[in-house]
Amino acid sequence: MDSVQDNKDTSRISRFLSSLGIEEKKSKIILFFLLFVVFFSATISFLLLPPINFPSNTIIIIESGTSLQSVSKMLYQTDIIRSPWIFKICARVIGGEKPVAAGEYLFKGPAPACVIAMRIANGISGVPQVRVTIPEGMSNVEMAVVFEKNIKNFDRNAFFETLWSKEGFLFPDTYFFSGNVTVETIGEAMLSNFNRKIEPLQSEIDASGRTLSDIVIMASILEKEVATDSDRKMVSGILWKRIEMGMPLQVDATFMYLLGKKSSELTLGDLQMKDPYNTYVNKGLPYGPIGNPGIEAIKAAIHPTVSPYLYYLSDKEGVMHYAKTFAEHKANKAKYLK
Repeated sequence: MDSVQDNKDTSRISRFLSSLGIEEKKSKIILFFLLFVVFFSATISFLLLPPINFPSNTIIIIESGTSLQSVSKMLYQTDIIRSPWIFKICARVIGGEKPVAAGEYLFKGPAPACVIAMRIANGISGVPQVRVTIPEGMSNVEMAVVFEKNIKNFDRNAFFETLWSKEGFLFPDTYFFSGNVTVETIGEAMLSNFNRKIEPLQSEIDASGRTLSDIVIMASILEKEVATDSDRKMVSGILWKRIEMGMPLQVDATFMYLLGKKSSELTLGDLQMKDPYNTYVNKGLPYGPIGNPGIEAIKAAIHPTVSPYLYYLSDKEGVMHYAKTFAEHKANKAKYLK
């Protein structure tokens, strides 16, 4: 009965076209074209729809650098999309040159291919996020403790192995990560944030005549040694001056990084230990950053305040006191550190 009805409908369309003065041969061509458009549109619509056996509440992980081809194949094999070809078209139209954002994606229920493409192009994971705040100056060791408290199954050893050489370049900030975030994703987010913050300052760093690495090392020291922005710039000027004079920096903050000891806990043996982070024994900057500085400490390292001072100390209330000579410095110690 359906085929008979279809033939009747086709005949009606043909008669309608003939009534418009269109020749029978042309009317057949137009009819074929119309039927093709209808069939093609129906096929595309079908392929855009989610598969019947869509795996609800599934998490898909897309690693950094994964190609659109690989993503479309993975989604097809896991029954999230019907057609890799249709998905790739949607992704290209929506995402342009960057149709894939790495991360974890939770698919709670069926969704059309273009909706899925929109989410992946824009990094809309759907995975519940965990808020993690990393304070300025925090070292990688201290940072690992924070992540371990906030993120389930956080791998501290993998964090150290992957990011040990990035000390100083993991920008302290508030981040939102999924509960199953990988160490690699954490590192990428923090390094990318650092690069975004540094980019506007790069010309100033170049003009300072110092390398980015040296600026970050100095900033990490300032972050630990000084509390206020104005004092950071003042101490920055003093420390850069000491380096230019060939005088050891003699900062205690590196021992907190090395030994976990405060200034009051240091022994003569500690001050004499042979280590590239010992700024009493070695001249110049320590081997590397002693923490991950914030933007204000970095700015202070770039733009030090020029002063006649060569010494400084912080009293019990955190107030800084400066001295031009060692004799004045000793007097400040006697007065403010009793």
